[in-house]
Formats: sequence, structure tokens, C-alpha cells
Amino acid sequence: MAFNNDQSTGTAARELQLRVNERFGVLPNFFQLSPETPEITEKLWGFARAAYLDNPLPSVFKERLFVRLSRFCAVRYCIARHTGFLIGLGRPAGDEAARAETIEDVVKLLRRPLSRGPELESYLSLCSECPAPLGEMPTADTQIEDGLFSLASHVFLQTADAPKCLNVLERLLGTVRLQYLLLFLAFVRAAHYWTRVHPEIQFEDDINQLLATNEALASCILDDPESSTDKVTQSILDEIPALRLKADKAVGLLASIVDSSDDAIVSKTLDGIITSWNHSAERMFGYLESEAIGQHINLIIPDDRRGEEATILADLRKGKRIEHFETIRVRKDGTRLDISLTISPLRDHAGNVIGASKVARDITDRKRAEKALRDTENELRTLAESLESQVQLRTQELETRNTQITQQAEQLRELSNRLQYTQDEERRRIARDLHDSAGQVVTALGMHLSSITQGAAEPEVRKTVEESREMVRQLATEIRTVSYLLHPPLLDENGLPDALRWYTEGLVQRSDLKIVLDISTDFKRLPDAVEMALFRIVQECLTNIHRHSRAKTATIRLARGVSTAVLEVRDDGVGIAKDTLAAILTQRSGVGMAGMRERVRHLRGDLDIQSDSTGTTISISLPVVTGSVGDKEIAYKANAAV
Repeated sequence: MAFNNDQSTGTAARELQLRVNERFGVLPNFFQLSPETPEITEKLWGFARAAYLDNPLPSVFKERLFVRLSRFCAVRYCIARHTGFLIGLGRPAGDEAARAETIEDVVKLLRRPLSRGPELESYLSLCSECPAPLGEMPTADTQIEDGLFSLASHVFLQTADAPKCLNVLERLLGTVRLQYLLLFLAFVRAAHYWTRVHPEIQFEDDINQLLATNEALASCILDDPESSTDKVTQSILDEIPALRLKADKAVGLLASIVDSSDDAIVSKTLDGIITSWNHSAERMFGYLESEAIGQHINLIIPDDRRGEEATILADLRKGKRIEHFETIRVRKDGTRLDISLTISPLRDHAGNVIGASKVARDITDRKRAEKALRDTENELRTLAESLESQVQLRTQELETRNTQITQQAEQLRELSNRLQYTQDEERRRIARDLHDSAGQVVTALGMHLSSITQGAAEPEVRKTVEESREMVRQLATEIRTVSYLLHPPLLDENGLPDALRWYTEGLVQRSDLKIVLDISTDFKRLPDAVEMALFRIVQECLTNIHRHSRAKTATIRLARGVSTAVLEVRDDGVGIAKDTLAAILTQRSGVGMAGMRERVRHLRGDLDIQSDSTGTTISISLPVVTGSVGDKEIAYKANAAV
């Protein structure tokens, strides 16, 4: 009976070896262990098939990643055997249709170090910004493959950066493919452990011959500096004291920046409880830090605005960021303030939203200045329109008097147009100053914090640095967005179509408005004055639609004729009331519309407005012959310089 059992065991072992050899094209020593217990080897083979060979990820991708991860195993069997598969000594991932790689390709793969610090951050940015989920897995030796391998290596080694790498991988691959990748990593980990506890596993003859005849490849495999995760871990531990010192300095620097900021910077929990309150918040709202921390954020929200906070907290729980939200808040003494809010979710190391960081800017003075500017513009336009009316009423008087009045009206129109041009140039200057000075300082600080974050092992230090980096990113985004809204650089660099795409995409993200942008394919660059006028007109139209029309959709069509540019902005809102529309058409109302009229009139174009209960359509036609605006534009620049 014992003889029959031995015979049966031997038969099962030989059958398994035949199946392994048929799949790989060779018989690896990895599957020739424990002849007395073939059921264990059978289970190991089943795990290999499910997690590695039959895993739906591409074969060459799996084999290259197997080789990359095997660098971190102290035992050299796995990296040597799978390098053999990759160059054709057997089949990559057991796939007879998979192409073999050259030794030079494999050497290049083996010489790539584990990405850390700024290099890892660059890969995280690359994988976070590319379209996702990927339609196809990346091909060999591409930047996206190297980025994906770097993130997978940190997840495999479970470094301090593993959680954020895992989050980016899920976005990049999607839930299903991520699970197959994790299953594959589990098998690689099991294979490494199996070879470490079975030191009797030796290189096969074909591998010995390969290493004996290829010095560069043998050096990469046998003398790899990353062959032990203990070395990686020790390297990180050695860096911790210096990193902690840098982190303390960075946190102190950031705390100083936060405290000295003119903006109120406040953090709160998802229940709305205030957890931090800087000096500017004390100055802006009148409450001391000790009075504010622990209180609900409703402390500074007027009763008629409490509904906003519920919506904000709901969006934060979904991970949404709220930018440039203009609202009203109330000081301790009851004074109401106009403020602009930027609110960002705060996440823990696992990526879960745990609270929010809020940057509040007092825009009361700006609102007053804008109102004063609008009042001045209205006065100028009223005066100009009054003079034009006098000209029409006195057309029969002395020709000299008529000429004088006409000249005065023209001078006022020129003054209004020059004021408009000066506004545009001032916006351009302020935007450039914001971007070139403040933006660069904040970016440098963010890069400094990023380099510090990599090795911080203590959870409290890492959490503090991460929160500090989040605040710096918010500040950089705030500066960049304000700069671009003042004057989009795309308008100067790429032209009107790209600038409109950028602006409408941003408005869609900040509102519930759906925007359809239809630009003719043959649309070319226009004179600067025409491009600026059309961009500001679209900006004003969309602002009115968002604030007043209750529309769900806005459609923008831009076309180019032989000598004209045609713009149409249409919405499906409630329309403009008849008396309001009549006032706009007769130039008796509508500050924003008055600005449109002035731009169109200055460029000798036509403006038409049609509105009813189904929506509003604004049509603009401007001449684009350079001579029609070039002389005027040069004159304005010369006068402005004087």
C-alpha cells in the first residue's frame, strides 16, 4: 500500500512538472521542491496561475514589474529567473506570444533606482494629471510605465509614501485593474518569501550560462545595491534626525507665514468646529484665538447665510474644493464684511477627508472701489449720452456750436474708452506681479516642504508637514487663479479660443452651469483689442447668466468671417424683463451691458439682444481688419504712457 502511495505521489509530481514546463517553456527549480508533498507544490502552482500567469494584466508588463520588484529581495533567484524569462529563456509570464526583450533593455530596467523625494513627487504628479482610467496599460520603457512601477514599488515595500501612491494608482488604473495589480504584488511577495525560506533553490543551468557570458547583466543582478529592503529601511532611518530638524524649521516658517498673512486662515472639522485661527482671523473677525477655537463656524456666519455652511460641509465631505466664493460674514461687533472664501478639504494619510482649511480675504474695500468705479463710469457715460442728446436736439443751431459739442462728446467717449483700456492694462500688470513675485515664493516653499515630507516617519510630524503643504498648495492655487482671472496669459500667448476654453472650464468647476463652447475650426488670431473685447464680453455675459438668469446651460458660438468676428452667447434662463431690456437697449440701465456697448462701439461693431421667457441671446459682430482698430489701439497706449 505504501508503494502505491509513493508511486501515486511520483506520478502527480511528474504531471505537475510537465504542466509547468509546458507553460513556461522551461522547468524552474522553484516548482521542483518537496517531492514528498506534491499537493503543496500544486497549491503554489495554482497561486502562480491565478495571481501571475492568468492575471489579465499584459504579459510583458507583469514580467518587467516582476523583475523590478525582485531587486528588493536579498535572495537573487527570483530576479535571475525572471530576467531569463524576460530575455527569452522561457516565456514572459508564461505567454508564448509575448516578445522577448534585449539584454540592454533589461540592464536599463535594473539600473533604475527606487524613486524618492522630488523624483517620486514628479511621478505622482504625472500619474495624477494624465487621463484616467488608462485605456491601455503603458508600453515598455515609457515615462508613464516608469511612474507606475515607482508607485507600485512603494506600495509593495509599504514605505511611508505607500498610502498616497495607492490612491493615485486607483485613480490611474480603476478599481478592477488595481485589485489585479495588488493580487500580482501579493504573489511576488510570496515568491520572495518562498525563496528565502528554501535556500536549496539554485540557479538553473541556462541562468548560470547567461550570467557567465554577460558581465553587465550579472553585475546588475548579483551586485544590486537595492537587493535588501533592510538597506532601504536603514537609509530612511538614518535620514530621520535631519529630516525632523528640517520639518521643525519648515513648520515654524509656515506658522510664521500663516500668522503674518493678511488673509484669515482657519481650519475646522467636518462638523464645523473651529480647530485653528490665525492672527489675521483675529483682526478680521474680532474674536481672539481662545474665543474661536472649539466654537462652531456659525460664530461668524450671519443668520441669513447659515444655509451656505450646510452646502459647504456637504461638498467638503465629497472631497470638493470651493474657490473664490464671495459671501458675507459678521464680526464680533456685528459689522458685516464682504469676503472671498477658498475652502479645501484636509485629508489624513489614507486620503480620507477629516476637515477643511479655509482662507478668507476681506474684499470690502474692493467692493467699494468697484462701486465707485462703476459710479464714475456711469457718470461719464451719462454725461456723454446727455451731450449726444443735446447734439441731436440742436442740429439746426450754428454749425460752430454743433462742432464744439460733437468734439466734447467724442472726447468723453475717448476718455471712457481710454479708461477701459487703462483698466485692462492695470489688470494685466497686477496679474503679472502676483504670478512673478508672490507665486514664485509660494512655489519655492511648496518644493521645500515636499522634500522634507518624504522621510518623516512620526505620524504627528508627517501630519503637520502634510497640512502645511496643503495650505501652501491652496495659497499657490489662489494666487494663480486670481492672477489668471485678472488677465489670462493664454489670451496673449495662444489667442482667444484657448483663453475661452480655460475660462469656461474654470466657471463650470465653480458653478452648476453647463457651458457649450462652439468655435469654428478655422478661427485665427485677431487684433489684440478685438480679442480682449470679445473675451471680456463673454466674461460679462457668463457672469450675468450665472448670477441672474437661473439658466442650466449657456452656449457660446464664435465664428470668423472674411472681415468680421461673430460672437453669440445664448442661455436657457428666465430671460430679461421687458422694462429692464428696454432700459438696456436705450442705454438707460445695466452697468455690465454698458461696458459691452462701449467696447463694441469703440471697435465699430454691432450688438443685438433678444430675450423672452425661454432665454436670452446676445449677438456681437466686430470688424477684424487690422487697420480698423490698430491706430486707435496705438493712440490709447501712447496716451496711457503719457
